[in-house]
Amino acid sequence: MYAMAMALRCLRQLPPLLHNSLSGLVRPPLQVPLRHTALMLNGCRQCVVHQTMLTRHLATKKAKAKSKGETQARVNINAALVEDIISLGEVNGEMQAVVEVLKEEFGKNLNIRTSPGALDHITVTTKDGKFPLNQLGQISLKSPQLIIVNMASFPENTAAAIKAIRESGMNLNPEVDGIIIRVPVPKVTREHRENLAKLAKQLTNKAKDSLRKVRSNAVNHVKKAKSTVSEDTIKLVEKQIQQMADDTAAEMDKLLAGKTKELLG
Repeated sequence: MYAMAMALRCLRQLPPLLHNSLSGLVRPPLQVPLRHTALMLNGCRQCVVHQTMLTRHLATKKAKAKSKGETQARVNINAALVEDIISLGEVNGEMQAVVEVLKEEFGKNLNIRTSPGALDHITVTTKDGKFPLNQLGQISLKSPQLIIVNMASFPENTAAAIKAIRESGMNLNPEVDGIIIRVPVPKVTREHRENLAKLAKQLTNKAKDSLRKVRSNAVNHVKKAKSTVSEDTIKLVEKQIQQMADDTAAEMDKLLAGKTKELLG
């Protein structure tokens, strides 16, 4: 703004300066005051400087406005051509593995639907190892508010199954009747749904932290090849990795949006 004001001020001063300079041409050389000539020349120099500053200022604003409206070009590197630097396929696999973990976390911790499958993910620790609950007992839905787990096939693991259900984080309080486990399903309140939505956000942020670690490890691996490949190639591969990470993060955001809509309705 300062450059623009000074340029306009200098432009307003040009007419009198030019008039004085023309008057000086018709006068005898000895009648032109040296002080006035120096002032005139100095004023013209300042005008040129401020005009240049104004031009640069406007050009910079135009360039910024243009770049802001443009979409950054996507990179599409042939993975086979950079195998000696890094395996982009493996990097993508690691990123997708993070997405799969997030999906599993959503399924384990954010399921509010009343169905027999709601307990499938619960892991029961027995003396013979760890097993999914649905492999040890037959799970069925007696009513929308009651799930039944029949432990007839492995009655010795009934106590372990009850313990696993109670510690599942689903706010369930199972009751035992011989080899039958009754699991009352509490009514889901609005507050509980909102808490689950917050948990979904936390799980997504945790997954993004893991994604950033995958990206950082991949970029560090690429930088080790600086002694054998050009700097432009390194930057291009790094850009490809960042693009893959951005795409994966967008996929996570889409999962979060879908889960949040399911939880809050």
